Amino acid sequence: MNLARLARRQAFSHPVRTMLTVAAVAVAMFLFCFLRSIVTSLDAAVTQSASNRIVVGSAVSLFQSLPTSYMPTIDEIDGVDSVCRFTWFGGRYQTESNFFAQFGTDPDVFLGQYPELQMPEEQKAAWIGDRKGAIIGVALAEKFGFEIGDQVPLIGTIYPRVDGEEWLFTIHGIYRSTKANVDEQTMYFHHVYLDESVDGGECFGPVGTGVYIVRVAGGARGEDVAQRIDAYFDGGPQRTRTQTEAAFQADFIKMLGNLPTFLGMIVGAVLVAILFGVVNTMTIAARERTRTVGILKSLGFPDVVPSRLYAFESVLLVGLGTALGIGLALFAEDATRDFLGSQIPSYEVATDTLVQAALIGLAIALLAGLVPGWRAKRLSPVDALRLES
Repeated sequence: MNLARLARRQAFSHPVRTMLTVAAVAVAMFLFCFLRSIVTSLDAAVTQSASNRIVVGSAVSLFQSLPTSYMPTIDEIDGVDSVCRFTWFGGRYQTESNFFAQFGTDPDVFLGQYPELQMPEEQKAAWIGDRKGAIIGVALAEKFGFEIGDQVPLIGTIYPRVDGEEWLFTIHGIYRSTKANVDEQTMYFHHVYLDESVDGGECFGPVGTGVYIVRVAGGARGEDVAQRIDAYFDGGPQRTRTQTEAAFQADFIKMLGNLPTFLGMIVGAVLVAILFGVVNTMTIAARERTRTVGILKSLGFPDVVPSRLYAFESVLLVGLGTALGIGLALFAEDATRDFLGSQIPSYEVATDTLVQAALIGLAIALLAGLVPGWRAKRLSPVDALRLES
């Protein structure tokens, strides 16, 4: 007897119940992949951070600018290979819903510090040569349809122009990132353009630099260099707090609160609920097929056969739901990344997450089939036929 074929016929003997069970499992697995991917994407931004980059910020607050005069001083500190400025611009593109991250930086140094940012050499040269030029990530270009040569108008919020006009930046490059610590939904432009506009009275806004990105020289330890920088500026005029890139990324995640634990609790509750749901479905199905168990045992089939039959049926139902949930998570990956926007720009459904979803689905299927299978194994043929009648 082909148990798999029999299990398939039994599983689809009640189409509505089967559809609802499969749909419930699919939703649960989609939620697992989605919520788990948020956590893994945030973790990847930390774990994939460069070990040779440190971030110098204000000890008072991340929103407190550092003096521009700090740059040459930091560059002379032992163990420092290069320094570049990094300032949050905070402009709006057309409407608030079109928000994306923009940073003013020093292009030539920035490109040398971030080898994970991939872009043709001619695009790099074009950006470096135009003070009003900018580069954007490929995801940002696809989202808004930006192309090389386009002008991007931004409404200044932190740096509004005195004449009330928009800032205009010309796109000279579209980059891809090889690591999750650098996302593909950001725009970078010349910090000197921002400096000239502030100093020339063309715009309002804070004077100075948000943070300094420092690349550590070969052979030096980032922690030692960070201590030297902080010790030098300990007496002011603005005290600094220097961290590794990983620690800096982790601080941003902490701003979201205890998000990983909260999402983990939600995932756990969803999986427990779907386990009980599938167990209930299989228990109802087993009661309806008690006569089948009695007949199989009367014909001489061993006790383990009915148990396998329920296990096959449970694996079939949960397997279909799991496959649909995983497929939906993969299909919605790009849309989800756009939806999360600047909060989690590197959202990705990792292979490990898909494997975990498949293993959890298998575990739920086996546990759900175990309950009716154990009951069927204990029934004698006479009792099974008497219960059905």
